Amino acid sequence: MKEIIISIFFNIVVSILLKLYNKKSKGVSLVITYNYLFSAIFCYILFKPDLPSLNYSSAPWFIYFLMSILMPVVFLLIAESIKYTGIARTDIAQRMSLLLTVSASFLFFNESINSLKILGLLIGFISILFIFYAKKGDQTFPYTKLYLLILIFFGLGIINILYKLIAVNQNFSFTTSTFFIFIGSFIVGCIITFAQKIRFTFKEILWGIALGIFNFGNVYFYLKAHQTFKDNPSLVFASMNLGVIILGSLVGILVFKEKMNKLNYLGLVLALAAITIISLST
Repeated sequence: MKEIIISIFFNIVVSILLKLYNKKSKGVSLVITYNYLFSAIFCYILFKPDLPSLNYSSAPWFIYFLMSILMPVVFLLIAESIKYTGIARTDIAQRMSLLLTVSASFLFFNESINSLKILGLLIGFISILFIFYAKKGDQTFPYTKLYLLILIFFGLGIINILYKLIAVNQNFSFTTSTFFIFIGSFIVGCIITFAQKIRFTFKEILWGIALGIFNFGNVYFYLKAHQTFKDNPSLVFASMNLGVIILGSLVGILVFKEKMNKLNYLGLVLALAAITIISLST
């Protein structure tokens, strides 16, 4: 279980780093851009993709292109959401995007569906309504920033579906595809940063290295966990999602004093129940 625990820890540290950085600086897009550069370097060093021997004509370049745009854009939305709605809500929105992935699995990938999985999905989508609930004048988080949570939910759902398409590709391994996506995300990040006219400082490199270590570490140990528990993927799935939601909520509420209304707490409980039911259904 150590791989799962480390992956959960790294995932939360990414949110904490974004929270801390946003309190002091405005160049978060530059930090996220450097993050992808160093993530690509770490990916190349640890996974050692055999680039010269690849059949590049069979690569899913269009999917790489889409993900290279989506990943930095969604990462920027996550940073913005953490700043205004908090770590707790943002982490829940990220993890509950799995509802879209699970729905796509049986709609487009011919995976089996059963009554337990349908129940989990229904509870999950109901939980989203409560988690995202806010009204004008709500003191727990700015009502006008609700759109960030919605965009993160759908954006990560699309990214996860695209990753699923990559996983079924027999010509390129998942790790090799991830390397190309990191490179593409770095290029798109550079374009965004240039468009925003953000000034380069050495501080952003240091923050980018830190973010890259923990962001890539999250992916690395998550993959290691699936290798360790290859006969029980639902254990990894449930532990990772439940762990991030619980720990992220605790860090946000207890450490950073984030506030949630009663319906948000109800949504949190329903989200945990939905993930548990979906995991038991596999």
